[in-house]
Amino acid sequence: MRIACLYLPGFAVQVERRANPALCGLPLIIGGYHHETGRVRDVSSEAAGFGVAPDMLLRQAYRLCPSGTFLPYREERYSEAFSSVVFEAAQLCPLVEPDPVAHVLLGLRYERDERRFAADVTIAVRRHVGFQSSCGIASSRFAARVAAEDAALSQTLAVEVGAEGEFLGGLPVERLPVSDVVVRRLRLLGIVQAADLLRLPAGALEAQFGREGQELLKVLHGEDDREVEQWKGLREVARTRCFDVPVAHGEELLEATRELLDSLCCELQARWQCCRCLAVVLSLENGESKQEELNFKEPASSPSVLGRRLLPRIEQLAGVVPVESLRLTASALCAASGTQSSFLEGPLRATAQFNEAIGVLQQRYGKDVVKRVVKRHGGRLPEERFAFVPCEAEER
Repeated sequence: MRIACLYLPGFAVQVERRANPALCGLPLIIGGYHHETGRVRDVSSEAAGFGVAPDMLLRQAYRLCPSGTFLPYREERYSEAFSSVVFEAAQLCPLVEPDPVAHVLLGLRYERDERRFAADVTIAVRRHVGFQSSCGIASSRFAARVAAEDAALSQTLAVEVGAEGEFLGGLPVERLPVSDVVVRRLRLLGIVQAADLLRLPAGALEAQFGREGQELLKVLHGEDDREVEQWKGLREVARTRCFDVPVAHGEELLEATRELLDSLCCELQARWQCCRCLAVVLSLENGESKQEELNFKEPASSPSVLGRRLLPRIEQLAGVVPVESLRLTASALCAASGTQSSFLEGPLRATAQFNEAIGVLQQRYGKDVVKRVVKRHGGRLPEERFAFVPCEAEER
């Protein structure tokens, strides 16, 4: 099965700039503030021009780029944004596997025109989620990932079947899927590129590095046959509110809770999901943390339904100590219930869009994928009274 990999370069930078457009064009360094002891996690192209790179000490980055904007690494924000990208990809492909925090694998088992499909995915992610991406296509996971990272922004790089070894040959050993210990040993042996490994005698790599060497050789030959699994969806949806000034018990806290619950429910409804469990965590000014789980007999995604249980509990949990942060987590997710209706009855609406949708489906999955129902005469059983025949776009 061919595999596509969607890559979002500088993902943390993109997320911060989407949240605050004023950061666009500025040298942005993510990982912490310049006086802290941590390391750089992500940098913008403007900051990279000053020599700043990921994994660099923050203080060193400040010496190289004193005019840069330093921001903390907000893991929860990036995780939520990445989930929205995976969800958008899952609307176009049933085989989607997240590879956090900047790669998404897509199985192309059902795609006839893989390049067009990859372009559709990158356009959808940019249009609906607001992130720039590139795409790589190959017959193995690792080759697709490398192709995506090497492709130009908004472009697709496809590796032909059987050409994985040649494509990966020029790869430096630092980009291979091995531990840092193996990379250092390879360097000591004078091996600097993947092509050097392919020229080694049979069994030499396995003798030196054991199972890790054996797996590496398979990857370089494009023999990684692991297929992309179907995405099961989010297991939970969370929202957090941190207060600049701790909020005392009262209407201000309840109003903040309502706003946070509305945001969480909007996310659930956008995904056509409900929750059976809602967890609340309050971080208090005195350092204590109070939490509770609310379980619902019937799944819900309505702010009014969830709020009837949540708001009284907020009042009881908070007490008299001011609250520094509030976190709501919806879990035990399930599909929202609905009713089936026919869009083929009644007056014609959006005929052009309907014909376009049929054309896309037929080009991607074949002419016979869309059927229309016709009545048959003389059948006694219900299943004998109707038949499916191919549906052409111009018929509706």
